[in-house]
Amino acid sequence: MKLNHLFKDRVANRWHQYLKYLRYVFNDHAVLALFILAGAGGLAYQSLWQTAPINIWTRLLITIIIIMTFIFFKNPTNFIKPADPTALLSDETSLRKLIKQATTYSMIINGIVEGIVLLALWPMIFRLLTNSIPLVLATTIVLVALKMLLTKHIAQKQRLFVDASNSKLINWRHLVTTEENHQFIVLSFFNLFIDVPGITPRIKRQTWADTLISFWDRHNNNPITKLYVTAFIRRTQYIKLWFRLTIFGGLAAWFTTGWLQTILLIILFYLLVLQLIPLSNVHQHIVFNFLYPISNQQRLRAFQLAMLPWLVTTQLIWVIIGFIADPSINLLLQNLICLVVIGGILVFWYTEQKINKSTQRRNTRAFTK
Repeated sequence: MKLNHLFKDRVANRWHQYLKYLRYVFNDHAVLALFILAGAGGLAYQSLWQTAPINIWTRLLITIIIIMTFIFFKNPTNFIKPADPTALLSDETSLRKLIKQATTYSMIINGIVEGIVLLALWPMIFRLLTNSIPLVLATTIVLVALKMLLTKHIAQKQRLFVDASNSKLINWRHLVTTEENHQFIVLSFFNLFIDVPGITPRIKRQTWADTLISFWDRHNNNPITKLYVTAFIRRTQYIKLWFRLTIFGGLAAWFTTGWLQTILLIILFYLLVLQLIPLSNVHQHIVFNFLYPISNQQRLRAFQLAMLPWLVTTQLIWVIIGFIADPSINLLLQNLICLVVIGGILVFWYTEQKINKSTQRRNTRAFTK
C-alpha cells in the first residue's frame, strides 16, 4: 500500500463495509416500513408546523432543539487501526497526515449532517423566530461552521497528550481507543440486524433490573427465558434500543392524532420487534446452551415470553401518552385494538417466521461447509 493513499484506501474500505451491511438493514419489509414512516412523519411535521402556537415557550423550545443539534454527530473519526502506531512507527509523517485528512473529512461530514438537520428545521424557524430568509441562511451557515470547528477542536484534543509543557506528541493509544469506540457505535447498529465480525457487546449489570430478572426465574420453568431477559437488559444495545424507540413513539403519540398517530405507532412497533429478533440468536455461541433438554420451539416461545412484557409496556406508554395528548375514547380504542392485534401478529407469528428462516439458512450454510 502506498502511504500517500492511506486515507483514500481506508475511506473506501469503510464505506464499502457500511454499504455491505446496509443491504441487511434495508430489507424488503424494512424499506416499506421506513418509507411509510417517512411519509407519516412528514405529514405529522407539516401539521405541527401549521398549528404550533407562536409564544415564548415554543420559541424557547425551537432554540433548545437547535442548540441540541450540536450534541449529535460531533465526534470525529481518525481511521487509525490498533497496529498503526507500531507498524508505521518509522513513518510517523504519514500517520500525522492521515489524522489531518481524517479530521477534515469528519468536519465536512458533521457539517453536512448539521446543515441537513437545520434545513429540516427551517419551516419551524420561519414560523416561530423570523421571516427573514437572509438571516436564517446566515445563521445556518454560522451554525454549520461552528459545528465543523467543534469537530476540529475535539479531534485536536483527542490526538495530543494533555500536559503542562504543551507537548506536540501524538497520543496514539487514545486515538486507537476513540476510533474503536466510534466504530463500535456505528457497527452496533448493524449488529442489530446481522452478526458483525469483531463486535464485542458491552455488558453492564444494570442493578436496578435484578428484581425484574429474578421475576422471570420465579414464574417460568424454562431456563432459556431468563437468559434472554438477562441478555436484553445487560447487553446495553438492546435495552437502549427499546428505550429510544419507546421515547420516540411517545413523542409521535404526543404530536399527532387520528389515524396518522395509529399508523406511526404501528410502524415504530414493527421496527422495534424487527430489531429485537437478533436477540434470539444471542446465545448460539454458548455450547452448554444446547445441552438443555429444550426443543427449538420451546426456545422460540422462551424468546417471545421474554420480550412480551417489554413490548406490552411500550404499547401501554404510547396509548397513555396518546390519550393524554388527545383525550378521545375512540382514538384510545383505535390505538389499543390496532396495537394489540398487530403486536400479537408480530410477536407470535412474524418472529417465528423470521427466526425459523434464519435457523434454516444457518443450518444450510453449515451443511454446505
